[in-house]
Amino acid sequence: MANLATPGRWLKHKTNGTIYGYSDILAANPAVEEVPEELAFPEKFIPEKQKGRESKIDLSTETEVVDSVKIKEKKSTGLKVSATGGKKK
Repeated sequence: MANLATPGRWLKHKTNGTIYGYSDILAANPAVEEVPEELAFPEKFIPEKQKGRESKIDLSTETEVVDSVKIKEKKSTGLKVSATGGKKK
C-alpha cells in the first residue's frame, strides 16, 4: 500500500489520540488536528539527562548461586486422555 502522507507532518485524532500521517483529506476532518513531530512521537525526543540513566541497584548475579539451583522436574500422572469424540458402546 502506498503511503500518501506528507513527510514531516502529522495529524492527531482529538478524542482517541491516534496519530496519522498528514493528508489533505484527513486534515479536512474536524476531529483531527495537526501536531508537530515532538508531540506525535515523544519517544524520539528524550532529553539527554534522561538517556542512559544508571541503575542505583546492583543487578548482577553470582553464577555460582545460579548454577547451584536445581530445577525439579514435574512428574506426570501417567494417565492419558483420549478425546476422539466417538460414540459410547
